[in-house]
Amino acid sequence: MFGQSNETAYDLRFSLWNIPIRVHPIFWATAAFLSWVPQRLDLTFIGMLCVFFAILAHELGHALVNKIYGWRSEIVLEFFGGYATTTRHSYGKNIVVCAAGPLVGLSIWGLCKIAVIIIIDRKAYPGEIAAYALSFSLFINFIWSLMNLMPVFPLDGGQISRNLLMWLSPRNGALYSVNLSILCAGGIALWAMRCKYLNEGFFGLDPTFLAIMFAVLCYQSIQVRNMMQQGGSYR
Repeated sequence: MFGQSNETAYDLRFSLWNIPIRVHPIFWATAAFLSWVPQRLDLTFIGMLCVFFAILAHELGHALVNKIYGWRSEIVLEFFGGYATTTRHSYGKNIVVCAAGPLVGLSIWGLCKIAVIIIIDRKAYPGEIAAYALSFSLFINFIWSLMNLMPVFPLDGGQISRNLLMWLSPRNGALYSVNLSILCAGGIALWAMRCKYLNEGFFGLDPTFLAIMFAVLCYQSIQVRNMMQQGGSYR
């Protein structure tokens, strides 16, 4: 999300469906931050696994669609997320590739929701660890998908809006999408600061963290717009 990390000797490497996957050590630190439960290392560890599988499934969605379109993709999990390498397709195919990740996450959220309904209907209790894993999976898959659908660069929603607007307006679509990214990222950052001031929750996440994250994304989008105004391109 915030740039690509260099490879290290401590990276975890494996592959799924012939898709190379690399997990940078910083990923585990940020996963622990997102899932930290004070004085409960066991629940923190379960939360880290839920974050890992949720983000991996998200990136696999991108990579598998890329593979269908004939492009060999690689997945890297790093600081607060990850990415799947891709290439330029048509605008329509680019939108499908970008939407695939959040759709996988929402599908997992739906399956978890069905599992919860079945458990409640049967009045069964799966145990503390399983119940926590299920509830945290519901949370992380929904939140991660929702955040990524925001029309903010470089999130999936920002890439989708860019391709859609450039499809509709080849001349000005890229600039429109960057301006939209600035407005949305800035608006979310301000709203998160408001929630922090009023001591309100923000979709179950720390509003300070969200304010900082979207402020950084807003600043990045402003830099992109400045570059475009100086004759650069938005990729």
